[in-house]
Amino acid sequence: MPLRKNNLTNRLLQFVWLGLMGALLPMPVLATDSAQGFKDPLWEVGLVTAAFSGPAYPAANDETTAAFASPFVIYRGPIFSVGDEGALRALAFANDTVELDLSLGASLPADSEDDADREGMPDLDFLFEIGPQLIWHAAQHDFKRWRGEFDIKLRARSVISLVDFDTHGFLFEPTFVYELKSKTRRHLSWQADLELLYGNKRLNRYFYDVAAPYVTDNRALYQADNGYMGAEIGVGLSYPVNDNLRLFVGGNVELYDGAANQDSPLFKEDVAYSGGLVLVYSFYESEARAPR
Repeated sequence: MPLRKNNLTNRLLQFVWLGLMGALLPMPVLATDSAQGFKDPLWEVGLVTAAFSGPAYPAANDETTAAFASPFVIYRGPIFSVGDEGALRALAFANDTVELDLSLGASLPADSEDDADREGMPDLDFLFEIGPQLIWHAAQHDFKRWRGEFDIKLRARSVISLVDFDTHGFLFEPTFVYELKSKTRRHLSWQADLELLYGNKRLNRYFYDVAAPYVTDNRALYQADNGYMGAEIGVGLSYPVNDNLRLFVGGNVELYDGAANQDSPLFKEDVAYSGGLVLVYSFYESEARAPR
């Protein structure tokens, strides 16, 4: 969703909240090597450092920045995985064409006192998402030293505060992903994605409502409606610096024109930009390989 940004920043934010529980996920740089002919280890342990910058909330004109370093642990099991291709996955069904699983996401909090448009309003909580994900492996093709894959992902997630565990609404997120992976070098890949974001009324109200106590001369009363929240176009590069150190860098353009709540006084920008950088150092890989 817009607060999560693209696949890069989603993984960055998942690092944050999973770190609180002692299990940290990697970026896409750590995933899907088995599709390239490389067998991933069943267990992997290392250190990650990351930095991210982007809008404080969807269509905001103020930015938020985060940076951190932490250990991570990855487990790639046949049914359950932690830290591989998302925070936590519970695979319900999979074949060469379709996968159905349970997946998570996350987003950073925002302090309203640091945002002129939300000054005096409640802060935005640290949020996480949980829900089913259907993945269709729509097309694959081979170049000389590269393999291209096009996936369509349909996600339906509940958005929950990590502060009080209150549900703030539901998100539907069709995503189109194209990835070009090296056949000869592990962890080397390019990725581009397009995400379309739709939220129910409760989720949109969380970001765009202005209740009577928060009305000012520059902030009118407003009640948000359900519907389209925006689109995100993202690109990313995964690059192996050496056998243990890998880099992921990426960014995206966030397009909010045509969103259901453009009339909200909190809706400030039709276009926004975000990006981030991650360095991952892996110091242990199990001899046992992942089953898929």
